[in-house]
Amino acid sequence: WLEVREIQLETKSKTFVQNSTPPFRMRKFTLKDAFFTDEYISHVIALLKEITSLKELEAIDCVLKGKGNWNTKEIANSGKSFVETIKIINITIPDFHLFLNLYGMESQINNLKRLTITSSKVFMVPCNLAMHFTSLLYLDFHDNLLVNNRLSESICRNAWPSLQTLNLSQNSLKSLKQTANSVTHIRTLLNLDISQNNFGEIPDVCEWPKNLKYLNLSSTQIPRVTACIPSTLEVLDISANNLREFGLQLPVLKELYLAKNQLKTLPGAAPIPSLVALYIRRNKLSGFSREEFEGAPVASVHLSLMECHRSLVVSLICVLVFLVILILVVVGYKYHVVWYLRMTWAWLRAKRKPKRAPAKDICYDAFVSYSENDSDWVENIMVRELEQACPPFRLCLHKRDFVPGKWIVDNIIDSIEKSHKTLFVLSEHFVQSEWCKYELDFSHFRLFDENNDAAILVLLEPIQSKTIPKRFCKLRKIMNTKTYLEWPPNQEQQEMFWENLKGALKS
Repeated sequence: WLEVREIQLETKSKTFVQNSTPPFRMRKFTLKDAFFTDEYISHVIALLKEITSLKELEAIDCVLKGKGNWNTKEIANSGKSFVETIKIINITIPDFHLFLNLYGMESQINNLKRLTITSSKVFMVPCNLAMHFTSLLYLDFHDNLLVNNRLSESICRNAWPSLQTLNLSQNSLKSLKQTANSVTHIRTLLNLDISQNNFGEIPDVCEWPKNLKYLNLSSTQIPRVTACIPSTLEVLDISANNLREFGLQLPVLKELYLAKNQLKTLPGAAPIPSLVALYIRRNKLSGFSREEFEGAPVASVHLSLMECHRSLVVSLICVLVFLVILILVVVGYKYHVVWYLRMTWAWLRAKRKPKRAPAKDICYDAFVSYSENDSDWVENIMVRELEQACPPFRLCLHKRDFVPGKWIVDNIIDSIEKSHKTLFVLSEHFVQSEWCKYELDFSHFRLFDENNDAAILVLLEPIQSKTIPKRFCKLRKIMNTKTYLEWPPNQEQQEMFWENLKGALKS
């Protein structure tokens, strides 16, 4: 296999084989991105005949500068061609509308068996030339400019006498009836591909070659199927159309392609008794795969909504689940459900412990619960006043006395249980801070649940009980029912405040 790329063949001063040692053997020759002229292409054809082993010629993305005015005499005198396959893909002929009918080339195509000319703007083949393809079995004119008016000349009577496979897909054919009448002249035709032509309508009756076995009508915009479809078919592809039902009588059909249509029911089994393969994906029905339906008539089968519209039902379920989760998240955020759950779990864990620690385990006179924003007053004024008193009080502060690495809630529980009292320093910061809300306020569950006087409230600044969040319900209750100490603004009253606080700690 020899492939030549990006070459300009404009003169005939040199040949492909002049530097090779005879006999030169090559089975396939490919030209890619090459440039031809009429003068040189005649010389190339004559030279390639010297290679008797050459069976396949291929030209891809080439340019032919000319009008088909080839030196047919030179080509004919060069002898017989042994090439059996020619592939011409995306060839550009700037003056394709002026291209000649290649008169004189008839003797060079008798042995050709496979011919492919795609994406090359072919709009017709002269009838006198078509009749000389006596050995051609395969013809591919995919993606060209063939129209029905010219097709009757390209496939005239006695043209393509041995042709078995014809591909006319992606052309400009508009009439299915005229197309069928044209290919009827090819009596040996077995396989026909006319897909991706915009037929739009389908007649009630058509005439086809008597031995046609394969027909591809996919993507042709036909809205229904009629008796125009030949009954001799073994393979029928009518995918990607607008079909809503299929009810043809095709006694020898073995493969049926119905994908990408609008079918709501399966084809009946009686009209296609020989069917082996049925392709029906991307229609408006689901596959029948349940064993209990095997052998049952389609009309007697009743499936559930889930089986008929599985994708739709699954999508709806996913949407509903998402909405439910979204609603739960919004409700939980609004009503502080996470806070309640965390505190309830901590409270349940604390309930399993003894409510009061033994006297020998009491380490502190008071556990101080306060906001970080009030730490200056707590640590620099209150702690100094109480811990330097006579006798001194032992206070537990989270900054100083919590065990590093231990879960914060466990530190709180242990500190409260090891303290004789719990001292709350209340302020606007206290009831609004995240720390107090999610961590330190756990102490409410234990202290207020025991109905004792272990809690001492110190009001550092004026605060209305109504401004306390509802989740501090027991704190609001105790502020309304029990006496609490207020930090006085003037120094004279502060001595009385400290005496009262010390008395409360000793009680």
